[in-house]
Parts: sequence; structure tokens; C-alpha cells
Amino acid sequence: MSTIIYVGGFELPDRNAAAQRVCNNASIFRDLGYKVILLGTSRERSYDGTVYPAAVNFGNVEAWEVGYPASKGQWFDMICADWPLRRLVETGAVDPADVAAVICYNHPAIAQARLARLAHSWGASAFADCTEWYGTRSWTAPANVVKNIDVAMRMRWVNLRMDGIITTSPYMTQHYSSNSLPVVEIPTLIEEPGSHNARMLATDTPLPLLAVASGFGEGTLEEDVHDRIDWILELLDRVSDKVPPFVLSIAGVDRERYLSVFPQHRQLLERLGAKVNFLGRIPRVELLGRLQKAAFAFVLRHESRVTLAGFPSKYSEAITYGTPVIVNKIPSIASYHVETCTGFTIDTDDRDKAAAALGAILKRDRAAIEEMRRYCRESHIFNASNFVVPVQEFLNRSGTRPGA
Repeated sequence: MSTIIYVGGFELPDRNAAAQRVCNNASIFRDLGYKVILLGTSRERSYDGTVYPAAVNFGNVEAWEVGYPASKGQWFDMICADWPLRRLVETGAVDPADVAAVICYNHPAIAQARLARLAHSWGASAFADCTEWYGTRSWTAPANVVKNIDVAMRMRWVNLRMDGIITTSPYMTQHYSSNSLPVVEIPTLIEEPGSHNARMLATDTPLPLLAVASGFGEGTLEEDVHDRIDWILELLDRVSDKVPPFVLSIAGVDRERYLSVFPQHRQLLERLGAKVNFLGRIPRVELLGRLQKAAFAFVLRHESRVTLAGFPSKYSEAITYGTPVIVNKIPSIASYHVETCTGFTIDTDDRDKAAAALGAILKRDRAAIEEMRRYCRESHIFNASNFVVPVQEFLNRSGTRPGA
């Protein structure tokens, strides 16, 4: 049976956004008749040159994993390694003659080039699933120098020598299509819940709002934050006395960590008081439960190469779980966003205009909001089945061996 192998730094089953992406993309290839093998990483394994069966497999998708590097030597080995794929063959998990394609997910440049060469030696195609274009880090630290060189090599040299590119945004699609490579654009897909546990919005409680913060690690600077929780709070501060009661829950960061990056917001948070609830890092299942109960989720981002290259999983996740989204202009979501149905767009370049628009949104009748929530639940915009035909056409253009 023709096999596609997805390899990269995803942590199964859903410990990072990368795992969610590859699992949903795998279902597309499975629907096209391929056997799919996922080869990810695990922080619970030793980086010892061994591939292990993953604790959880996914239907017809077979999953394996290698350990997570801990030392500088292990990191150096990882960024050059093709041994995980060779070990997979040695275990008998796959016959090289059956491999139709190897897909490298945001992989280190040298390792990706070696994996592509190995795939080609088997008569298989080699693709890159390219969802990020990292910004240049400070050149003062050796690790940053390595990272900067690796990103430049991968994006401007190694990817151009693959048999095709899977992207997640128009920005990346245009970049690689201009080089005559076969390209297919797949946004961040989300597995739909088996059943929606969406309660009607109560009329006698504050309007529940949700924002998910990311990128607030140790030493984070204001300019490093792409998901602009600060903009959300500033806009809410401007309208809080002019709109019905609301509560914004912020997942992913606690109050003190947030203030370590935005210390100027201490008084703003005091003014908003109980209208803002910092949840810190919470389990994904709890986050999804809160998402289903929210009237609106926020996704506001500033424009940079990093944000243009990616697709906000927070957007597709909210829509899939039935929550309309308040967004600013984000090119990657333009093809999927239906104004007044999947949410509202506000102009963050004009704060007065944005505040007025947000005020009008929060004053909407709850029955109208319920209709938007229903539309999102029933839209199935980010269901993998919508991308089966484009992926088949992509595989045909790249000359990939067909599935069973």
C-alpha cells in the first residue's frame, strides 16, 4: 500500500499545534487511499537514536516518535539527522518500495535536505509543510546564529529543491508559486467535536469573551508578542463603561507574566477589575470547553513576516467550536472569514474606529450572537474533507505515486 510519512517536531497526540495540523492533514491523505505514518517527537523519551511506537495511534494513521534532544550535542545531531527515517525502515514499519512521499514539517534545513535525498533514493517524492517563517534573532548568541542560518537555508534554498510545498497562507503560497513549484495551501484544520456542548448565552450574566495568549515565555519583550492581548485590553478599557457587562477570560498567560511584558497596563487592569480573568496555562480540553461557551473570541495580530506566513489556529479552532471571532485584517483568513457570520473585522490601525466598532459588537442582541454561533458550528469551513481535491491535484502535479 502506498505510504506517506510525515516527519517533524510535532508532539502527539495534541501537545502542540503542529500535532493538530499533521493529524488533520493525515486524514486528507488517508481519504486519498494512502497509508499514513507520523514520525514525531516526545519529551518523555530519551534522545538515543531509537524510534518508538507512539503511545496513541489515530485510526488508520500509524504513529512513531523519537526522543527530544536535551544537550547541545543532541541538538546538533537533530538538525542534521536522517536516521529517524532510516530506523523506521529498520524496524519493519515501512518498506521503502511502498513510500510514495515524505513530508517534512518545518524541519531543520540540513536534516530536511538529507531526508529528501533519502526519499528520492526510494523513488518517493519529498515535500515541505511550511507553516512558519521565523523572524531573525539577535546574532549575539551562538544558538541564535545557528537558528538564523537554518531558517534562511530552509526557506530560500532547501525548500526550493523539494518536489512541492504545502503552505498555510497566501503569503507563503505566492512566495513558492513564483518559483514554479507545485504548491497546495491548507489552513490550520481542526477536528470537529463529536457533539457540540454549546449552551445558549444566558441573558442575566456578563457576556463571555475569550482570548488565547501565546509567546509570553521568560524574557519576552513587547515587540516579540504577535497575538496582541494588549490591544484587546486597551480597546475594552475604552468601551467598558459604554457596553453591557462582559468578562474577558485570557488563557495562556497569568496576570503577573502579562505585566512583566506590559507593565504599563497595571492601572488599566485595575480599572477593568473583575471584567478580566487571567487563567494562565490550562489543559486543552478546558480551553475548548470555555471556547464553546464564549460569545466571541479575539484574534488580533500585528503584521510581520512571521504573522503573514502562518495561519492563526486560534481562528479555525474558534469557528470549528462554534464561536465567532473578532479579528483585525489578517490576510491568511480572508478566504474563510464571512463578515457578520463568522465574526467581525475591526481596524486596529485606527483605534477610535476600532473602539466604536467593538462597542457596537458588544451591544448586539444575544439572539443575533446565537445565530452567528450556529452559523460557525454548521459551517464546517475547516473540515479536512474540503481539501481532498486540492491535495489530489497537488500530488498529481508533483508526480507522486497514487494511493491504493
